[in-house]
Order: sequence, then C-alpha cells, then structure tokens
Amino acid sequence: AMINGLQPGDELVLSGGMYTLTERFSFAIAGTENAPIVIRAQDGETPHLYRPNANQNIIDIDNAEYVTIRGIEFSGGSAGIRISGARFLTIEECEVHDTGDVAVRANDSGVTYESLRILRNHIYNTNGTGEGMYLGCNNGGCEVVSSLIEGNYIHHTNQPSVSQGDGIELKEGSFDNVIRDNVIHDTNYPCILTYATNGAP
Repeated sequence: AMINGLQPGDELVLSGGMYTLTERFSFAIAGTENAPIVIRAQDGETPHLYRPNANQNIIDIDNAEYVTIRGIEFSGGSAGIRISGARFLTIEECEVHDTGDVAVRANDSGVTYESLRILRNHIYNTNGTGEGMYLGCNNGGCEVVSSLIEGNYIHHTNQPSVSQGDGIELKEGSFDNVIRDNVIHDTNYPCILTYATNGAP
C-alpha cells in the first residue's frame, strides 16, 4: 500500500531484514523526469524480499515511469522481478537469486519498454528457463528500446533444472540499446544473446 501510494518526488526507504511474501506483490506508480520516485535500501542495510514458493513472481511491476529501485535483495518465487510496463525505470545494485525461473523479465506482449536502466545487479542461481535477464519478446511481440544494461554480475544460470539459461537475452525487434561491462559466467546458453532489430536503427 505504501509503494502504490508513492507520488512524484517521494522516496521510500526500506529497513534491513527479511520480508516474506505470500500473496501477489505488485505496484503501478509514476514519477516525473524532474521528480522521480525512489525505492531503496536504508544505508548500510539490506531489505530482502523472499517468496518461499514459485506460485507467483517475487514482485510484479505492473507499470512504472521514472522510478528507481536500489539495493534490495530478491529470492525465491517464479520470476524475480517481472516488468509488465515501464519507461525510465532503473533497477540498480540489487541482488536476485534462487528464483524458480527468470531473474529479471520484461517480456509482456505488445509493450514497448523505453529507457530501462539495469545497472550493477548481482544475479545468480536461476531455475526453470533460467535466464538472468529476458528482455523483449519472440518475433518482435514486444520491444526494449533505448536502454542500458551495464555493470551486472550474472552467474550460475546453469542449474540442473535450467532448460535455457542465457545470461542476458535481448529479443528480436529491440533496438538502440547498450549492453556493456557486465561479468557473466557459468551459463547454460550464451552469456549474451541478441536478435535482429527488424530494421530499426
């Protein structure tokens, strides 16, 4: 309720400790370019969002504009962070691990994800299809554009249960993105897999 009530310019600071989730946890919030919303860990502490089963994702970002999520640990669940719609969303310095499926996914059909910034996160021990990041959709069914994927540490997307396990997968039709300075190892599929831009620049 506190997250969904955030307004442009608000900052929500989470204390350290484990927050166990048993119901769907989702939000739809919008800041502005001059007054973004920030959800972050208290300095020197680590809030840990934990879902003990894979019946649901850890969190569902139904929509976010000009929002930053910083310094939070996520574990369990199906997907770690599922992004259903976003523009100018930053996810930085988070830890996502031991998920039942993909760690971070932005792949809802028909959506254009604009100016995502996924920076300096630590992602490991995925399961299921097992991608560290699944960005965009097959056959251009959704697009990630003008985004930056930088400085992430992704490893061990090759658990015995993993069927695919790319480190970063950027799907067909996405364009004008930068992927740089990531450290990726122990994957089941390629560390970085990108598809065609479908003629976009």
